[in-house]
Amino acid sequence: MRKNDADLHGGRLRSWTRRLAALLTVLVALAGAPSGTAAGLAPAGPAVTAAGPGSPSTPPYTKWGPPLTVRTINGRTTYIDANGVPHVLGSRGDTPDADAALAFMNRRLAQQGLAYDATTKTGSEYLFQDETNRLEEKGSVGKGVTGTTSDMIKVTWSGGRLVSVDSVDATTTTRTGTTTEDLSSIGTTITGKLPGGRKSQTGNVVFTAATDEQASAVAERFKDNPNVRVIRPGSGFDSGELNTGADGLEAAAGSVFTAPGDCPEGGAQSGFEPAGTRTHARYAAFTRVRAVGCGGSSGVPRAGGLAKGLAAPERTPGGIDFSQLELRYLADPGPGADGLRYAFKAPSATSRGSTALTGLGHATQASDSFFTWLELDPSTFWVNLNPNEPDRIVDARLGRTDAGRVLLQADLALKKTTGKLIHPDTPLGTEFWRSLSGDCMSFRTWIVPASATVYTKGDELYILKSPLNVQMETQYLKQHGGSSALSCPRQSQTVQDRNEALFRRLILPRVVEAVNTAPEYADLRRVYLSRVAAEWYRGLSLRTRTTYSGLIGKGDIDAYATHEDWKPVDTFNAYVRSYTKGEFKVTHRTREGDTLYTRTYVYGGVDFSRVPVTSVSDAQLEASSPSLTRDVSRSIEAPATDTGKGQVWLGGGGGGGGGSGGGGVPTKDPGRAPGAPGAVVTSAPGSGTGVAPWLVGAAGALAALVVLRSALRLRRARRR
Repeated sequence: MRKNDADLHGGRLRSWTRRLAALLTVLVALAGAPSGTAAGLAPAGPAVTAAGPGSPSTPPYTKWGPPLTVRTINGRTTYIDANGVPHVLGSRGDTPDADAALAFMNRRLAQQGLAYDATTKTGSEYLFQDETNRLEEKGSVGKGVTGTTSDMIKVTWSGGRLVSVDSVDATTTTRTGTTTEDLSSIGTTITGKLPGGRKSQTGNVVFTAATDEQASAVAERFKDNPNVRVIRPGSGFDSGELNTGADGLEAAAGSVFTAPGDCPEGGAQSGFEPAGTRTHARYAAFTRVRAVGCGGSSGVPRAGGLAKGLAAPERTPGGIDFSQLELRYLADPGPGADGLRYAFKAPSATSRGSTALTGLGHATQASDSFFTWLELDPSTFWVNLNPNEPDRIVDARLGRTDAGRVLLQADLALKKTTGKLIHPDTPLGTEFWRSLSGDCMSFRTWIVPASATVYTKGDELYILKSPLNVQMETQYLKQHGGSSALSCPRQSQTVQDRNEALFRRLILPRVVEAVNTAPEYADLRRVYLSRVAAEWYRGLSLRTRTTYSGLIGKGDIDAYATHEDWKPVDTFNAYVRSYTKGEFKVTHRTREGDTLYTRTYVYGGVDFSRVPVTSVSDAQLEASSPSLTRDVSRSIEAPATDTGKGQVWLGGGGGGGGGSGGGGVPTKDPGRAPGAPGAVVTSAPGSGTGVAPWLVGAAGALAALVVLRSALRLRRARRR
């Protein structure tokens, strides 16, 4: 081959190499994009679609703001739904029937324990919508996101987070009968309002019947449609609560144990201008849409056991007591494996007030606390309610989080618990005060971790037990470098030891029991479980690369700031008020001869800076909980009930599916015993994580051309 021929062929080869490389880049992008969505192109269908699980769309940030927020627009309170559509609040309905329907449904929510609670910021509420001041007509936002012309909306909150905004239109009829013609006319009216109908103006319809007979007939006609509710306020007839919020609950569960910063801001995905804080990224996490290169695989992961349990708790045998939902499992297969896997445990029994919203709030609290414990240094994990130290209540950053709020409120509860137990007007208090000696007694107590019992295997953590302890001041100071109690420095050691032994025998066991079992300490126990998980995760991150090792010690807690209208000084002031007014400044005076003895209860704190851990062996786990690993593995896919122990496992993460069909996340084989060989990881067809054969071939062809091009260059260089 002549030199000019080699140059000619080399130039053609370079041209084809560049073309094939460009084609391969596009094919790779297409292979990584969600099903039906080309990289950089909008998905087929409406311009704005619901962004719940299973939807290929990115978070629908619109000109009105992020989805699932409340904003003031043009001086009006406006709820932005999951589709980015605004709903302007109104003061009343357009008919007396609509007014009566809204009042009736809100009363039912209250009766069922589902109404919005301003204290916990959890629950649902029906609100009127102002149709005359709507900001967006249905035609401009696309089919499937209607609702701006409906009478009302139903809003659902969980722990201060807006979970769902659902449109509800109220309708009635002038017909009073139940003939075929009557029912057909009523049915046409109702279906015409729903998506796909003639008007397509709302997601849900509440129909007010003229008679109980008519109500029963219409309810029977729509018994399989959860978006139609039939009521008759006068008689109390009600076909049941609308099935709203399920998608929102399922989507919100997707943000559990997903750091808001691990995916691009919503603005980067859809053009909305973000506010510049990590908090806004939570909306991207809420929809669980993962983009290529942001810490996970492309596509939308399937809902896991937690999401399914929240969306349809009635499908779980025996029910779920969400009030006692606790984190008991965490695993991290490493970066690129769709993040953390987790599992919560709850009793398989229902209790009043225990709703799916409660469960979502507890799961979110556990998740936020976990990331808080990662972001901050363990030396800051303490709180201190001392009336003489208003400037040393809590670390400034920890005090902005729910974890800090929970610790401080638990410290306040600790003082109340102790104060009640030692009150001299109770039999126990009378016995205690009568047995005291000397002229001083320190009742300072601190909540500290007891030894947590865990089982670990590779990148998996099972938390078997996580007790908390309560220490007296002398115990606490000795552990932290002190030598003696500060409150009674002039009292003899013999008297002090005797009084302390008395307190430990009569009072302390009851305080410890309350901290580990009483409802007022449930949040503290939940936050501590996350502390145990975070401590293990820190150790794991030292040994291997983990998904969130980059967050450890970073100190950024903006995304986990409390949603409560609360500041640390609020709890401190509440303590000072109670202390000065005598609620738990329990003072007892006794006279012995010419001496008047005064004994007063004062203060203490909570300290989670250290976490003692005891690990169990494979044999010990098999003896105590033989089905644990199997139950946890099953819960990643769907709620798993352990009937023998009366508990339900609710898992998720790692793509939500947990197995090869759920995003290609490696898991143990179901039922694999501790210590057994690991499972072989495979990719299920259509999972979106495997590499297509044609893609492998294309890559091989490109590699061959690159090698050939290099050979020609070398040959040409030698001839020159």
